Amino acid sequence: MKTGIITTFIIALLIFSVSNAQSDFEKTQNFKKQYKILEDAIKDASSLEECNVIGESIIKFKNEFIADKELLDKALYPDNFESAFEKLERALEIRKGDFTQITELRTEIGELKTRVTELSEENQNLLAQIKALNLQVKKDAATIASLKRLIAQLKANIQQRDMLVRDIIDSLLTEFVKTPASLNEAEKQAIITKVDSRNLFYNIERTIMDNIQFMKVTQMTPNDLREMKKQYREFNKLWKQIGPRLSDVYLTRQDKVAQIANIDGMFYEWNSRLNDEIWTQVNQLFREKNLAVLPFRSGEQFVNSIYAFIDDEIKNLGVKNKDESLKTFYTFTDSVYFKTVQPVWIPILIENNLMTEENKDSIEAKIALWKEKLSPPSKFYWIYYLAGGIVIVALIVTYYIKTRNKQKVIPEQQEEA
Repeated sequence: MKTGIITTFIIALLIFSVSNAQSDFEKTQNFKKQYKILEDAIKDASSLEECNVIGESIIKFKNEFIADKELLDKALYPDNFESAFEKLERALEIRKGDFTQITELRTEIGELKTRVTELSEENQNLLAQIKALNLQVKKDAATIASLKRLIAQLKANIQQRDMLVRDIIDSLLTEFVKTPASLNEAEKQAIITKVDSRNLFYNIERTIMDNIQFMKVTQMTPNDLREMKKQYREFNKLWKQIGPRLSDVYLTRQDKVAQIANIDGMFYEWNSRLNDEIWTQVNQLFREKNLAVLPFRSGEQFVNSIYAFIDDEIKNLGVKNKDESLKTFYTFTDSVYFKTVQPVWIPILIENNLMTEENKDSIEAKIALWKEKLSPPSKFYWIYYLAGGIVIVALIVTYYIKTRNKQKVIPEQQEEA
């Protein structure tokens, strides 16, 4: 900012150096040269204060050449002296408007930054308390209640801090009106100053680390994991928008470029841990029921493990006791797959691209095949269908005969009467 003000001051000195002894041609050329310098100064201005100094320079510049107004009206055609200054003043007002918005935004972001810092400190304190309670060997009702309360508070704090940091990123994105390659040095420096003043990189790293720590200190439910995956997706999407632009702005700052790459890695770790937690909990459902399904960590592995388990069960039909085979089938289907895996976990897996609808259909087709092999339709079933058909036909014929006999009896009774 100081450099910009000094530059503007020099501009003003150049304007005052116009000599009265100049020829008309020299006066015109000098006016155009000074005018161009002021135009460029407006474009390169990096603060509202600098704009105000340029505004004073424009007034002095105008006063300096007011005596040559008639000469310049002709030389500036199709513009004239007044319209040329109107253009210059309009450009300056537009530039001032940019900085007014930024000043308002800066005030808002300053408040966000304060709240983000407070939440980060609270989160560290909550994490320490939760870890201490988890280490207690005996947990009475009061300890468990305290633990639940602290975890709920930490979860709410992390979500609130996530949103505040995302607001800071959003505000920076609005300033990337131009691509980083087309920003001039003053604009790049302004963005760097804002990123540094808001501790943006630190706050993003802190947010990701707190989310990972939260996963370590608490048992997450399917809804917790679904919610955190959503937070991850939204946060990561914003980072992918701004990360590469910041890399371009920080091309000459290797430490910052390395920090941006580190944040990319942290997002990857956060997502990997979430996926691992989801797959671990799905694996656990089968292990809890002593079903020997091979471990899996992807949709494809999930399908292959289920296929291998069912193929083994089908292969052992007739080798294993029939009741044992049936028990395994009903444990797999009624106690695990259709009770919890399909209604609770598969929607989460599909919406997070961890498996596909085709994977799900494939597994359920395999379960249907298993059921068919376990209890095949009897080849004598057609006998039952035939017998049923005969009974139905007999009933219809009987009903018809009875109806016809009844119709014959009525006329005979009428004749006797």
